[in-house]
Amino acid sequence: MKQEMHETQNPARPRIAAALGVFDGVHLGHRRVLAHALAHGACHVVTFAADSMPHKRGKPVRYIYHDEQKRRLLTTCGADAVFALPFTELADLDGEAFCKQILKEQLQVDCVAVGEEFRFGRDAAFDVSHLRHFGEKLGFSVDVVRQVRDDNDIPVSSSHIRFLLESGQIEAANQLLGADYQILAHVVTGQQIGSTVLGIPTANQPFEPWQCIPHRGVYASFAEINDIWVPAITNIGVRPTVTGGDAQPVAETHLIDWSGELEGKLLPVTLCSFIRPEKPFESLDALGAQIRRDIRTRMHFLPADGISAAAAGFAL
Repeated sequence: MKQEMHETQNPARPRIAAALGVFDGVHLGHRRVLAHALAHGACHVVTFAADSMPHKRGKPVRYIYHDEQKRRLLTTCGADAVFALPFTELADLDGEAFCKQILKEQLQVDCVAVGEEFRFGRDAAFDVSHLRHFGEKLGFSVDVVRQVRDDNDIPVSSSHIRFLLESGQIEAANQLLGADYQILAHVVTGQQIGSTVLGIPTANQPFEPWQCIPHRGVYASFAEINDIWVPAITNIGVRPTVTGGDAQPVAETHLIDWSGELEGKLLPVTLCSFIRPEKPFESLDALGAQIRRDIRTRMHFLPADGISAAAAGFAL
């Protein structure tokens, strides 16, 4: 990060517009802030490393995406640089010190774009009126972007999207995210029951300890392999038939009509539709029969060529 900040000190640098915020999920409201920053110059996103800010305004936060997912999404949306700052190093700065030391001296911003509810500085004690005041004093303009609201006039927010994800309303969450919700994690070795016993191999992916986990159950999904989106089916849960429910939730994805080695690879998986909740079965044979029914259901209402533009737009 220090190297990137140093590069902005080039006398011939373009006009720099900073988009400020947590940007969890990079949802439609965040995308509007980014668009305003892009309209004013090279867009430098200033956000916080997710694992460095476990609380927001005194409340625990379970984040939608980890930092690498945010970086990829923000870059896809046009950001020229992304600075994920450690919250612990900035928590004690008051509003003016943050604007002076980070925005003006290090990033040399000419314009700042923020949402209407943006707060900053020690104890989040400063709002957009303070930001405008400091901007006038330090020599940068402030573009306050109005909220995006859904069809029911509810403000689009990360907290509402987390609620939708955790309650299994994946289609509604995807609409507000502006791209299908994605799991992005390295494939780890599981118990291999899917491949060796059921004949239905799966790619197992863990979630971060502080990450929001979608509602347990089976989803119609797509997995991205070498720039090709492969139809898939994903179970999120604790595998009660195998573990008895005593396990951490993981994502298990079966790539339909595809074979190959995925262990250790970073695999993007998008969730498109919710099929059914997770439940225990009396035997592995019964579990295997249900998974095959789930695959037929998934291919019936979401065929191989049915991937949405929103999912494909989550560029890597």
